[in-house]
Amino acid sequence: MTAASLPADPSASPEPAGILSSALKRRAQDRFSGTLRIDGGQDGTVTMAEGLVIAAATPASPGPESLLLRSGRISDDEWTEAFAAAAPTGRMPAELVDRQLVGPAGLQVLTQVAVMDAVFAMALCGVQTCTALPAGDDDLAPLLPAEPGIEVDRLLRETTRRLITAAEWRPLGLGFHSRPQPAHERADPPVNESRADVLAKVNGRRTVRDIAFVLGRGIFSVMNDLAVLAQDGHLTFNPSGTGSRPRPARSHQPDQASART
Repeated sequence: MTAASLPADPSASPEPAGILSSALKRRAQDRFSGTLRIDGGQDGTVTMAEGLVIAAATPASPGPESLLLRSGRISDDEWTEAFAAAAPTGRMPAELVDRQLVGPAGLQVLTQVAVMDAVFAMALCGVQTCTALPAGDDDLAPLLPAEPGIEVDRLLRETTRRLITAAEWRPLGLGFHSRPQPAHERADPPVNESRADVLAKVNGRRTVRDIAFVLGRGIFSVMNDLAVLAQDGHLTFNPSGTGSRPRPARSHQPDQASART
């Protein structure tokens, strides 16, 4: 199997997604099928089929399984039974729909949300290299792919929008490694149900990622609610608990890619 490694380049990029943007565009043009291995502040993978993105995974953000289970949409027992039934054929999406645990439209939205959130989290934390691994006969297909696939241009537009928004939150002290803590005095603005759930998990120790996993929600969605809660005076960010600032993604020139085996 040949792996094409796209190394970092110190030149500036007009796109916040940097290296990741260039790698995805190149593979989309090539109608690539396989996996992009992402190395950086938060490692992960992006799976593509015929140039479309069908999955993305990173420890930095909840995947489709976590979004289903931790949010309470599906119980552990229901998931285990569906997985056991689907394992021989690899038809987990169809099994979930057949069991009426989730509708086809809902599943499509959820898998797309998981992909976009994973790509955002990896880009936010900085990408150093993208290594392309062409699909092989022994590769395992994503358990819950985003079907029929997400166009790279659409994915990058959304990622860029989110990165720009996240940059606007930095003056609040909000970043990937931030540990929000409740405000000392009760704020007046009311809190809706979604933000109340987030606020209930804020204790000064949990990071943004921790809260997202506990609630079974996407990183960007949780960060957005935290930003509103901070602006309304419901919480603050502990300066000593923010951790290191995410490293900015550096760009490369696509035609400088090197090949290795």
